[in-house]
Amino acid sequence: MSLKFVWKIPIEAAPDTLWRYISDTNRINQYAGLPEFTFRFVPEPDGGSRQAGETRYMGWRLSWDEHPFEWIEGRYFEIVREYHNGPIRKLRTSVVLHPHNGGTLVEQTMVCEPRWFFAAPGIYWELAFFTKRRFVAAYRKIERFLTGETATPYEPLVREPIPQGRLEVIRERLQSAGGRQWLSKLIEAIETLPDDELDRMRPFVFADHWKAGRREVLQLFLHASQAGLLDLSWDVICPGCRGAQERHATLRNLREEAHCKACNVRYTADFAQSVEVTFQPNPSIRRVEVTRYCSGGPMNAPHVVSQQQIPARQSKTLDLRLSPWKYNIRSVKLSTQAVLTIRSDAGDSSATITIHRPSLEPRNLDLTPDVTLTLHNKDDKDIVMTIERVSGNENAATAAMVIAMNEFRTLFSEEVLQPDMPISVGVLTLMFTDLKASTSLYETIGEAPAYGLVRRHFDLLRECIAASEGAIVKTIGDSVMAAFMDPARAVDAAFAMHSAIDRDNRSRGEPFLSLKIGIHNGPCIAVNLNDILDYFGTSVNVAARVQRESIGGDILVTEEIWKDSKVRETLARHPHTEEAFDVTVRGLSGMRKVCRIQPSS
Repeated sequence: MSLKFVWKIPIEAAPDTLWRYISDTNRINQYAGLPEFTFRFVPEPDGGSRQAGETRYMGWRLSWDEHPFEWIEGRYFEIVREYHNGPIRKLRTSVVLHPHNGGTLVEQTMVCEPRWFFAAPGIYWELAFFTKRRFVAAYRKIERFLTGETATPYEPLVREPIPQGRLEVIRERLQSAGGRQWLSKLIEAIETLPDDELDRMRPFVFADHWKAGRREVLQLFLHASQAGLLDLSWDVICPGCRGAQERHATLRNLREEAHCKACNVRYTADFAQSVEVTFQPNPSIRRVEVTRYCSGGPMNAPHVVSQQQIPARQSKTLDLRLSPWKYNIRSVKLSTQAVLTIRSDAGDSSATITIHRPSLEPRNLDLTPDVTLTLHNKDDKDIVMTIERVSGNENAATAAMVIAMNEFRTLFSEEVLQPDMPISVGVLTLMFTDLKASTSLYETIGEAPAYGLVRRHFDLLRECIAASEGAIVKTIGDSVMAAFMDPARAVDAAFAMHSAIDRDNRSRGEPFLSLKIGIHNGPCIAVNLNDILDYFGTSVNVAARVQRESIGGDILVTEEIWKDSKVRETLARHPHTEEAFDVTVRGLSGMRKVCRIQPSS
């Protein structure tokens, strides 16, 4: 025996617009009055994990196994729960969005299998009346928001004002901070947003919402962490589900490998790819406690356009409308994945992917945007497959980016890794500078005056590097090592350095200083060296040795820098001459092409 309920609710919003809110099942369940619950991941022997949930509802302490959500973005989602106890044996819920008169007809279906026949009347009454009324009310709130009648699609929160005394102290501490013009917006967000939006605050998401500069907002968040308004954390992101399965309050707690309980896989912590800096309010300002009402709805994985469970020895055919892009078709139970490239001029619109553990085939597909994709499971076990957009960390303030910022190096100088634990930071631009003939300078004018000039030139360089979004990693004698995320900004900083030294020379007279600069970019690793975050690797060695080819007053760059398109745009703005030549870099095999850039007035 089963009970089936079908509700059809017209909404004045197109399916693509409505999807963002309807598929946020955690919020929908909360505002539909469903109880909070806890869940845990249970590892499966063939890879991945399943979820087990518990909650108290209608006088019962219920526990269940939760099947993976299935969905196609913008169209539908479905979830099945199998209960271990209580009046319900199995519950299947689906929500389908149908285009309807310029809006959407939301069709929600619930199919319930009672455990006992005498429980059927009570279940019928609960689902047919109370549950329906709560879900319809939640959908109407979304509709009023999308039609402009209300400011929020959900229940408005009671503002939690920050105590005025603490707020005044924080404003005083941040009066000269970078991005301080956005402080009022940050305070408003902390006082008004729900806990789940404050648990992992991503600066770039806030910047885009405020229509602010991303770097400015990141600077503000870093300063706010030192002022006691926010707390900073290092989130280790799983490359599969993209969830933050590990969070650390300090870099010293970070390990080279992390484990994702959801995917049941181990992966390498990589500052450029899998470690993200996020924030949350300091507990003295506002205590954040995230309550779960759903485990894995589509908005938990917005990069996934479709997730499907393919039964053993069966096939499932999907009709999709995909934007031109690259997509991965994968499963945590497989060792390989397929790459689907969507092109308007592709020759085919349909294909079949055959799944045979531990792999699938074909591995590469080129299809048109209107796709008919058949997933054929040749194994004797069910398998969950996902189709996800291939994308970078466009909304992530990666650890590689943050540790290369001057603000971080200044504000968080005590943040270092565990000794002897290198972490990849991906491709970074490294700059080394040196003062030409500094030894004779000490002999000519004496040690104290020479030391004063060296310190003076450090101040000039530090200003130029910070202005170009770089950071000084360390000083060695009268040399500087600096890091930049963008090679074009490093070249810009180099021109600014020469100009600053020239102006200083003219203002104070002899002895004149001459700066030697070398720039290179490439992959490197972060290490804890003498209790500072330092960089190590071949790319660092190349940058240091290229600088030695400088004759003073010039900028030596490797071919990787010289041919970068943004660097070419930067060079076009600065009068200069160029001379390319080959050099032998000591300690490395073969010749390396470098370019001498000579600034001219």
